[in-house]
Amino acid sequence: MRAEEQSKIREAAAGTIFLLIGTVCFASKSIWIKWAYQMGAEPDAVLYRQLLAVPLFWLIFLIYRPPMPDGKKKGDLWKACGAGVFCFFLSPLLDFIGLNHVSAMVERILLMSYPLFVFGFAACRDRKMSSIQDLFAVLAVMFGLFLALGGWNAELFQANMIGAVFILLSSAVYAGYLVLSGHLVHQIGGIRLNAYGMTAAGAAMMLYTGIKSAAGMNTPMAAYPLSMYGLFAVIAVVTTVIPFVLMLEGIKRIGAQRAAAISMAGPILTIFYGALFLGERLGLIQVIGCAAVFFVITGMEYRKLKTGKKE
Repeated sequence: MRAEEQSKIREAAAGTIFLLIGTVCFASKSIWIKWAYQMGAEPDAVLYRQLLAVPLFWLIFLIYRPPMPDGKKKGDLWKACGAGVFCFFLSPLLDFIGLNHVSAMVERILLMSYPLFVFGFAACRDRKMSSIQDLFAVLAVMFGLFLALGGWNAELFQANMIGAVFILLSSAVYAGYLVLSGHLVHQIGGIRLNAYGMTAAGAAMMLYTGIKSAAGMNTPMAAYPLSMYGLFAVIAVVTTVIPFVLMLEGIKRIGAQRAAAISMAGPILTIFYGALFLGERLGLIQVIGCAAVFFVITGMEYRKLKTGKKE
């Protein structure tokens, strides 16, 4: 075997390992946050991780020093900041509030629904009718979500409803971000987009905290024990910064399509973590619903990857 072929194999193996580790780290986010709740953290306090992640993302920016892509338009950096507020502040805030009311397993499956919102927003934007196949997929996912929340078990369904509303809103916000701002990745680059976006999200977090504190509705930022801030730092590094860097390096080595296929294992890992570390259990109906959502969404995403379709 030639040295060039051996080098390509090593590159592909390294890229796959990077992506697997990144997926494992990102999938653990809900578990760390649940532990923070058990230690007494409020849902919005977990967003303090944003402030810890900001300098790390700028460090990544300085290390990679990405050149500004050609075709940048005036105002793109401001758009990146606006997109960051939605992607890194509002969507996680809604998600973390919802996660306080549902299990990590259910939360991850609900978050998987974002392609449905992307599908709907894109259809409205393009004023284009959907195919019968797509409509059946949407209905199947909606029915799967109904079962995942408890189905005909009215007590369980009602117990999950409050959290589900917030998490689905989080998915909708993230989907809107993808539809409206996805082009920014190509115009200013992913590293620059994340650095500016995370900075804007950190500023939004400070503003949000200040408003709540002024209204007497929030715990002061310095009120938690030191161990809690250590946990926030772990959440920022392990579930945000490390996955981003590893995904970036993995994509460089094996390409975006294969990277996306590997990352589809994330929901299964979160369900496994929930059972192993939190002792969470799902009823049979919920398992069927989660499986339906997972397989339909995965099928939709795989078909999009295979055809090279972009929203």
